[in-house]
Formats: sequence, structure tokens, C-alpha cells
Amino acid sequence: MILSRLLIPLAFVFSSAAFAKEKRPNVIFLFTDDQASYSLGCYGNKDVKTPHIDSLSEAGMTFDHHYDTTAICMASRVNVMTGLYEYRHGCNFDHGPLTEKLWETSYPIRLRKAGYLTAFAGKFGFELRKGTEKGRKYLPEDDFDKWGGGPGQTNYATARNPSMKAYAKKYPHSSRSYGAFGSDFVRESAKSGKPFCLSISFKAPHKPDQPDPIFDKVYAGKKFTKPANYGREYGKHFSLQSKQGRQYERFVSWGYRDRYDEVMAIYHQMVHGVDAAVGMIRAAVKEAGVAENTVFIFTSDNGF
Repeated sequence: MILSRLLIPLAFVFSSAAFAKEKRPNVIFLFTDDQASYSLGCYGNKDVKTPHIDSLSEAGMTFDHHYDTTAICMASRVNVMTGLYEYRHGCNFDHGPLTEKLWETSYPIRLRKAGYLTAFAGKFGFELRKGTEKGRKYLPEDDFDKWGGGPGQTNYATARNPSMKAYAKKYPHSSRSYGAFGSDFVRESAKSGKPFCLSISFKAPHKPDQPDPIFDKVYAGKKFTKPANYGREYGKHFSLQSKQGRQYERFVSWGYRDRYDEVMAIYHQMVHGVDAAVGMIRAAVKEAGVAENTVFIFTSDNGF
């Protein structure tokens, strides 16, 4: 996780009366899907190009000694939204949607009630349930001032994400479309004079491998440094049970054994697309004159 500018201002966010409106920081929360920490330069990878995210890290705080309590996408997203552990919110693939009651405790709801303009774009990752266990499932579009989100996995093709179609012609790949969405919201919010909270959940670098072709040359012909524990021989001590899971067999089926450089180039190209979107949003923040009062938080759902 990367936090830039300061950690302390977050303590002010939920106080609606103690501080004047102009002192309440804007919050930009950027969330990726299945991104590992090794994919960023700021975490020590010298083979990759992530200048905008690295710049956030350099200017702020980078967490490098931590763990994920819920290493699965749906539940971890609710953890972030509500600040609750999975056993408290109960939203996962086995138990289904989040209750409306708990959604009311989420940070977008709290901030909006405190006078913030709020926006969401990308993969929402979970559903809400209306009323009882038999109530209808839905996405909370009406709980945001600007909505660019979608159900399920969403799509890398912007045109196939209904709420983002307005960006499809200029930004056919979803990652940069979210950068454009975020930039527009920043400009609009800055003009209003109100504090804002922008939340973007990128699909990248989740499978299937569909990088933005505009960045095809970034890693063309690149030879990537393999980790010190690369290869099956370093997993001989694993228990039999651990070798039955999908992660173990994917060392072969996903090409890490036979096509390492090709697979890494594609993966890092998808991350590079996210980095470009981060750059778009940072530029908009600077142009709008709100950089000194905006907190950026960048993290991933589980680091798969």
C-alpha cells in the first residue's frame, strides 16, 4: 500500500464539525486487482516502469511490512469499504452480498454525509442486498455523486462497460478510461469548492491478459530478472495439500515455466496502464490547484 501525502489528515476526514470545510482533505483511493507488490519500482523491481506510482511512494508513505487478512477479492473489498474484518461483515463468495445496514457504515457513505462529493469507477466487486436474505441484489449507484462502476469483473474494453461508454472512443482500454473519469471528477469537484472522495477500482492486472496496445513497446523484448526462489525445486518442501490448489499448477499453465519473459511483459504492461491512469489523475489534481490538500491511497485487493 502507498499513502501520499500524509497519514495524519485521514484522522480529520470523519470529523464534520471540528474543522472548517477548507481544511478537510480530498481523498483519492486507487485500487488494483490481483496486483503483487513486486510489480512496482518503489518496491524494488528495477525491471519495471511505474513512474507515477513510484512518485507517490517517494512523496509519501509506503507500507512494506504488512499482510492481507483476507486474500480474496470480494471480501477484501468489503474490508476496505467498511473497515471491518470478514468475520464481522460476512460478505464473501459463500455468504453473498453485504447488508444495507453495514453499507451505511462504509467510507463513501460517511464522507458523503459529511459533505463530500463522491465518485466511484471500475469493478465494484460485491453487491448489496435489499432488506432480508431474500431481498434483491444491487449496486449502490445512487449513493455516489458520479458513477462509473460495474458489476462482476467488468471488462477491459471500455465500450463494454455501460457506465463508462462516454470514454470509449478516446480511451478504448478501461485503465486509461478510469484515469479520464477520475480527472474529470477532480476538475468538477475542485470548481465546486467542496471536498471530494474519488474511488477507482481498476480491473488490471486481473486475468484475462488484455494490456492496452498503446503500451506495446514498453516491454518489447525485455528480459526480466527471475526471483531467487524461482522454479518448482524451491517448492519441494510444500505439503501435498498446498500442491493441489490452482496456484501451484498455474506455474505451468500460465506460462511462468516456459514463457517467463513473455508472461511478465504482458502482466507489467497492464500495470503500466494503471500507472498511466494514476499520472492522469495526479496531473488533474495539480492543474486544479488542490494538490496540497489531497491524500492519495494506492493499494491492491489481495496481491495474488
